Amino acid sequence: MPQPRHIQDLADELLSEILSFLLEEPGLRILNGNARKNGHNGHCSGEYNDQQPSAYGEASELDRFRLVCRRFMRIGTPRKFSRFNLRFSENGFRRLDDLLKMQLACYVKTVTYLVRPFYQGSDWAPVLRTLGTEAPGLAQLHSRRLREQTTLVNTNHDLTQLRAAVAAFSALQEMKLLRLQDEADEELLDFIRDQTIGHISSDAHFDWGSACSRAVTNLGIALLDSQRTSIRFIGPQISPEATLQLLKAPSTTLAAMGSRLTSLDINFHAHIDITTTMSDLSPVFHRFFTEAKNLVAIHIGFPTKTPLNLDLETIFHGIRWKTLRTLSLQGWRLGADEIITLARRHRHQLREFRLYAIYLRDGGRWRDVLCMLRAEMERLARLDLREIDYAANFDALAIDSGVEIFDPHPTGPISSSVSVATGTSPPEAPLLATFGTNGHHRALVPGDRRRSWEKVRGLGVEELGDDGIRVYRDQVHLWEAWVLSGLRGTVENGNSHCGS
Repeated sequence: MPQPRHIQDLADELLSEILSFLLEEPGLRILNGNARKNGHNGHCSGEYNDQQPSAYGEASELDRFRLVCRRFMRIGTPRKFSRFNLRFSENGFRRLDDLLKMQLACYVKTVTYLVRPFYQGSDWAPVLRTLGTEAPGLAQLHSRRLREQTTLVNTNHDLTQLRAAVAAFSALQEMKLLRLQDEADEELLDFIRDQTIGHISSDAHFDWGSACSRAVTNLGIALLDSQRTSIRFIGPQISPEATLQLLKAPSTTLAAMGSRLTSLDINFHAHIDITTTMSDLSPVFHRFFTEAKNLVAIHIGFPTKTPLNLDLETIFHGIRWKTLRTLSLQGWRLGADEIITLARRHRHQLREFRLYAIYLRDGGRWRDVLCMLRAEMERLARLDLREIDYAANFDALAIDSGVEIFDPHPTGPISSSVSVATGTSPPEAPLLATFGTNGHHRALVPGDRRRSWEKVRGLGVEELGDDGIRVYRDQVHLWEAWVLSGLRGTVENGNSHCGS
């Protein structure tokens, strides 16, 4: 009779693969949960009292798996420590020091640096004394955080630890910089506002710009000091002030940083129009992007409520990346010809193109962009046109809505817009319902999917309903599908269905 098989008979690689399906990483779950709760901008909430579960306790299934035997410990350890979340605090850097002393840094692939806005101003002592009479626990918490910030900055302990960490993270692939703000911060801000209303003046305030500037600078120094290459950098809330600091950096420093990155994913955080600031930064982007020859993915985003009004080439400077596969733009007023020119430079290799909250200036039509993408892109597999519109309509809706939050892209009567714009019969409503965001099919049987795809592919550009005035959400789904459905066939047959 054959001998019974046991789990111990499985290869390490197979056990690790099984773990990937059975376990969910606690750190990833916490970060993803906070990101979903606070929106896509990376703003993370923390615990009120700064207390987090032990980094090395047996709180998860993965921890318990590692305690079964030495073999399971060996298999589970790389997964356990593949991500490290570092807070800008004394306790955060203490945890980092423990990780280094335990010789576990070699497993870290993703480091997330969680930084609070800095306490700025000279009047914090009287503010916290007054706060202590009403909420002593809250005052004590902020007094400690202020003291820690002062100590870490004055001693450069944060930079020293980051240098040691990045040098030890031999498997590092990704660096994230996230803004951290919690309920205690909100309560303090409310208190300061109430004091101001009560005519008690104070220059005490929270400032993200200074905190972000220091974090970006120190991460850059740590990266340059190390031997790390092929790094993805993600910054969902980068301060323009932090980027302005790069104007002071030597060209050789920017070049060295650019050459280390394979992915740049940044959103600029501001409550006002930063067009002038970004124009001033044009030389920085030129020096950086000229040397960042290994970029595979680029995302440059600006606030969607105050979109940037600046030519694309002020940032991209006509540069072509031979390795680029994903290109994403967000919150921008652009001309159709600018988008076409940028896409055309990368038509041979671009696989994913994302235009989120892009508003066309006067004189351009979205149909021109769609026709170029459909006719010329050779490898495009994914297209995202969420919340695109015309700048004139965006401005009109903003004025009409005043200070209220408005939806610039309501679900509109797609059939009416098509028939009015073209004078032709609109595509069938069921056809439009078969496509989701990015032109992907909803659940359909193969026959229906094929027939729907062929109908979309056969549409002429006049049937897309682009009236040059506004864009409806339903139109976007059809446009994405129309571009993707015609890519291979239309390029091969020389027929793009793009009439004049």
